[in-house]
Amino acid sequence: MAKFCTKCGKKLEDGEICSCEKEKKTTEAKEVRSTTERTTSSGTDFNWYVNSFIDIIKGIIVKPIDTIKKFSAEKYFTLGIIIIILNALLTGVMVYLVNEEAPGFISMMLSLLGADSFSFGALFDVSFMKVLLYVALFMLVGFGVSGLMIYVMAGPLFKTNISIKRVFALIGTCATLTILTTIVAIIAVYISTKAFLVVLLLAGVLYLCHLYHGIQKISNIDENKQGYTFLVAVAVATFAVVYVLPKILF
Repeated sequence: MAKFCTKCGKKLEDGEICSCEKEKKTTEAKEVRSTTERTTSSGTDFNWYVNSFIDIIKGIIVKPIDTIKKFSAEKYFTLGIIIIILNALLTGVMVYLVNEEAPGFISMMLSLLGADSFSFGALFDVSFMKVLLYVALFMLVGFGVSGLMIYVMAGPLFKTNISIKRVFALIGTCATLTILTTIVAIIAVYISTKAFLVVLLLAGVLYLCHLYHGIQKISNIDENKQGYTFLVAVAVATFAVVYVLPKILF
């Protein structure tokens, strides 16, 4: 007596397995394998980011220039962006804690820079979340503008072989040390405002020194032009954060 497949109705010989069942099993196996690969890949990517971040932290303290040269590559672009965002958020936490511990200190520092303290005043009369978001925005604009200016000056203007991804990988690598110094600065706030100020100034100097040397490493720009690239990048970023952005937001 002839047999037929209960799934597709195909006529089968005795003991024969319908091809539709084989195809179904093959498809299911592929889907399982694909899901497993995606899961494994995601886990590998996460581990890679964490391990790379830890390597930067270790290297930026012991061998800062070698570390900057290694991690200022295009493949570390996404990691650089993640570090920049972490840096911006942590700075927001720091500003909030400083203002809580020493009210008026941040406004005083901004006044010394020539910024309009009244414009920034609205920043310190809001909740923690708003302070966090506002300060993070200021930091992201600062990093973003400086990165774009480095790329424009060293790339199209001075005709060096540089990519925007390498620039932000560089900034992210340099910002890793700033994450560490920001944590130290937060601790220093509870010791004294002077200790906090010293840590903040040293952190700023270290970041700028690393950024200056990093520009040379990723672009091979002429030394006579490197200073101009660095100066324009820092000056334009400072102007945008201290003078332009407050007028837009407040």
